[in-house]
Amino acid sequence: MDLPAPLAAALQRRKSLLEAETAIQGRDLAPWVFTNRVDRPIDALNLVHRVWLPLLEKAGLRRIRFHDLRHTYASLLIQRGESPAYVKDQLGHHSIQVTVDLYGHLVPGANRNVVDRLAAATNCNLYATDEEAREEKREVSSEEDWSRRRDLNPRPADYESAALPLSYTGTGASL
Repeated sequence: MDLPAPLAAALQRRKSLLEAETAIQGRDLAPWVFTNRVDRPIDALNLVHRVWLPLLEKAGLRRIRFHDLRHTYASLLIQRGESPAYVKDQLGHHSIQVTVDLYGHLVPGANRNVVDRLAAATNCNLYATDEEAREEKREVSSEEDWSRRRDLNPRPADYESAALPLSYTGTGASL
């Protein structure tokens, strides 16, 4: 995975500092990037309870899981137009399907494009995007506006009786 240049530079500075400190103290460099005071990996529960939750409280934010940062990062990438393939690589998902299943609903404009394709396939003038609507804009007179005229579009007084077949008894009978 390629790191952004500022992050790679910051990590390199940290490594150089740690190498110098451990050389001065006459010990080996720990294999982990972030360690506790005795050069062991940071304990996740310790981090959450001693650092993360107090940080949220001090900032006046509601309690969220530390893992939610990962979802926020992925969601922001998708909403800013990054490709699902890039997000997959960033999160380390084993398959693009995992990424699409979790974050596909956030792809900007995805639903509008589906509505536009459906409208084009049915020759309707129901476009979700302004560009498509302007292309097929036409004047509709009050005589043609059938959906608003009650005499051309009557409604039954009892919606349920109109929607259900006569054989339906309301007791779980199959339709």
